[in-house]
Amino acid sequence: MRILLVNDDGIKADGLNWAYRALTEAGHRVLACAPDRERSAQSQSISLYSALLATPTPMPDGATGYAVSGTPADCVRLGCTTLAADPVEMVVSGINNDSNLGYDANYSGTVGAALEAAAIGYPALAVSLGRSENYDWAGAAAMACEAVAQFAGWLIPPGVLVNLNIPPVVTNPDWVWTPLNHIAITEKYVLGRDEEGRTTYQRTRLDEVSRIVEGSDIDLFLSGRVTLSPVGPVRTERQTFSRLVNGAPAPWENLRAQKPL
Repeated sequence: MRILLVNDDGIKADGLNWAYRALTEAGHRVLACAPDRERSAQSQSISLYSALLATPTPMPDGATGYAVSGTPADCVRLGCTTLAADPVEMVVSGINNDSNLGYDANYSGTVGAALEAAAIGYPALAVSLGRSENYDWAGAAAMACEAVAQFAGWLIPPGVLVNLNIPPVVTNPDWVWTPLNHIAITEKYVLGRDEEGRTTYQRTRLDEVSRIVEGSDIDLFLSGRVTLSPVGPVRTERQTFSRLVNGAPAPWENLRAQKPL
């Protein structure tokens, strides 16, 4: 299979290079097209007002990859339309050096790249490995290869990516399909001062357990399960659209009110 391999950690990142080795050893033709530096939390942002540079970069097997002066989504667009010598058949994003779970997947450059690929018609897989002092890159790369091998059998509809998250310690090797944790984990900002004495606000995570939904990707990931979640891009919410157009009552009995903090 002809695979475009992208990420948001940069062309030299461990996760991308482990994925590259595993995919090529499995017989796939892989073109790596990744940012020239870390581009985390870029979501699906693209470069509108600056031309992109694509610097040829040697990969572990001696083939040429490209370090792109843009975002992960830029790498998908440029790689699929211009840099790939032959038509791309699938896009793999990762392996990211931290998990991309729940509402946070909205901000992820790893997931954003896969969303971009799915939105323009490619089978797309985002792969993330939970943060650890000793990353099991080999194990994560093997799981990524297995996901690629099984992807066609999952019958994922056009426009939808699969978000694979691997915990640092796997308690059960069997994958589980889960919905994203739909509630944003809240944060607070700690006041500080910069060198000029101006007030700064540093983001810090609260990680409230009460906002983790039972059976969600975060819930099962924290128990050591490998999770798979189908994720779609921004689009019209059909049920709400139909209700508003047809004047049907809202199914309030099925909704749980959420109060912002």
